[in-house]
Amino acid sequence: MTDAAIEPLAPVEMAVEIAADPGRVRASLADSVTVWLRPSGVVSRAGGEIAVATSDVPVQVLERDPLVTGIDEGAGPLRTTWTLQARADRTAVVVTSTAGFTDAADADAHRERMTTVLTVLAAHLEHFPDPPGTEVHAWGPSRGRGAGSTHEQAHARFLSQVGVLVPGQPVSTFRGLPAMAGTCLERRGGHHHSAALVLIDEPAPGLAVLSTAGTPPVHEVHALLFGDDAVADRLQAQWAAWLASV
Repeated sequence: MTDAAIEPLAPVEMAVEIAADPGRVRASLADSVTVWLRPSGVVSRAGGEIAVATSDVPVQVLERDPLVTGIDEGAGPLRTTWTLQARADRTAVVVTSTAGFTDAADADAHRERMTTVLTVLAAHLEHFPDPPGTEVHAWGPSRGRGAGSTHEQAHARFLSQVGVLVPGQPVSTFRGLPAMAGTCLERRGGHHHSAALVLIDEPAPGLAVLSTAGTPPVHEVHALLFGDDAVADRLQAQWAAWLASV
């Protein structure tokens, strides 16, 4: 006797308001989306092995009108349809619908991560020109946790080592860390994915996401900087070295 086929769950639907011209959003959506969908996340495996999805694991643009992206996030192939709704006040709403989930926990994890993706996508399109910027990506395992500490506590500890991140307030990293200053736009905890979004002023204008994901947790810094490529390269090397030693 064979097992019954696993029924797919209802698509995960989400939306974000973007204070930018709908025509510009439509023209740049695919390129901007693929920036913030990669790295697609960090997966911690048994025995301490850590697999990191980088730009070598591409986010595929399957269709352009409407925009459809595809990616394998470990739960199987997922397809996300991105729909743009133009408003009379010359702003836009981007609605996403992701299909392919068969496990509720995977769907919940995706919802948490996509909240970050949509938030940073909106900030990108509101504050900066279209890509290319220069990407920064560094990661490292969460250390120093108690046996009973939660995912949210691991992320809170990570941010407490970085600086004081309060939404709407200026932020700068503590002494001894890669120098970075700007404004915290959002800080959000989750059961699978927790993140803080920073609008960067120094060392170059840009956006950064400081996140914690996976079980056991892994910390990531993913940024897009607009300016001298050498600055981004230096910042990446500094974050990589610090996260490896925390």
